[in-house]
Amino acid sequence: MYLEGPDQYRGWFHSSLLIALGVRDASPYRHVVTHGWTLDERGQPMSKSLGNAVEPRDLCKKWGADLLRVWVAAQDYTADVRMSERVMNQLAEAYRKIRNTFRFALGNLSDFDPARDAEPDEQLDEMDRWMLERTAGLVRQCLGWYDSFEFHRVFHAVHDFAVVDMSAFYFDVLKDRLYTFRACSRGRRSAQTTVYRITSALLRLVAPTLVFTAEEVWRYLPRSRGHVESVHLARFPTPEELETGLEPAKAANWNQLLIVRDEVLKALEAARNSKLISSALEGKVVLGGELRRSPWTVPREITTDPATLLKDYATRLPELFIVSQVEVAGGSLPNAFRSQVLPGLEILVQRADGSKCERCWNHSAHVGEAADFPTLCERCLPVVRELLGSQAAVS
Repeated sequence: MYLEGPDQYRGWFHSSLLIALGVRDASPYRHVVTHGWTLDERGQPMSKSLGNAVEPRDLCKKWGADLLRVWVAAQDYTADVRMSERVMNQLAEAYRKIRNTFRFALGNLSDFDPARDAEPDEQLDEMDRWMLERTAGLVRQCLGWYDSFEFHRVFHAVHDFAVVDMSAFYFDVLKDRLYTFRACSRGRRSAQTTVYRITSALLRLVAPTLVFTAEEVWRYLPRSRGHVESVHLARFPTPEELETGLEPAKAANWNQLLIVRDEVLKALEAARNSKLISSALEGKVVLGGELRRSPWTVPREITTDPATLLKDYATRLPELFIVSQVEVAGGSLPNAFRSQVLPGLEILVQRADGSKCERCWNHSAHVGEAADFPTLCERCLPVVRELLGSQAAVS
């Protein structure tokens, strides 16, 4: 591969090609990759004569080598690229968000041994399988972009997945399972298995850019069978290692539920602004309205009717919306939030029934029923009793 600026089409690229064809009857390169000029914040090309050039050594001292690589990898290098304090500050924030995603993952894998605790694909929670399928799709895209030298697409796709799909959505939903379920429960181990597999895949995807960060995280990632000492000795992930065989119809169901979640979050925000609730766990969400099929169905042939979809997943909706209770009702709901995205969907936010559990913070009508632990809900009660029983047995 030949790599140079666009001026070399009439220079090095051209002269090398003519000489090689004359001497060897073959091209001297299989690929030609060209990059634009580096511009300063005023749009002027950087050069020593103008005195506006920035030394990579100076950038490394201030920002670190990984962030300099982030700047290179985040740019569409086929056009002119800008280097400025503002650009570096923006990229530093993007880098911190990716690093925080890995930090959260490691913090919740501290008691996870892949050889002992990993759940097989068929026993993973359905939402966890769906997230692994989404990660497989990301990996498939990124490998294609690496092959075509579109490094900026890789960085931005991994950043968006880590920040939006993982941190803002999946990790947020998982906290209840990770923090309140029994340590060795199938639900928690399913979550840890999924977080481990996704983290391993993302690390290997960004390793060429976040060289030192990826190596640091890799050292603390739980060791699986065949685990190599350095992330830079590991192969890129493949879609096949993340795919779980989840039926397309079920994956489509979760894609639709994610859209419903976005609409519920809007209704919850309105309820917070009106002082009805101060946090989502104080809320009870009632879903109703005249739910129409289109445009909920994409693709149409494999998706569930909206009303049936919400009823089928009713028990999963509190976890998905991060509220204490969800009720799926029929018909119109007075004074409800009406979705503009999903025609016919109406969302009513009320204060949750019961009292707040001091352990999981969910509200439940069963808090106070147990004489020995009157401040716990029905979900936390057996977990705490088991924990205290185990501690008593050890002592």
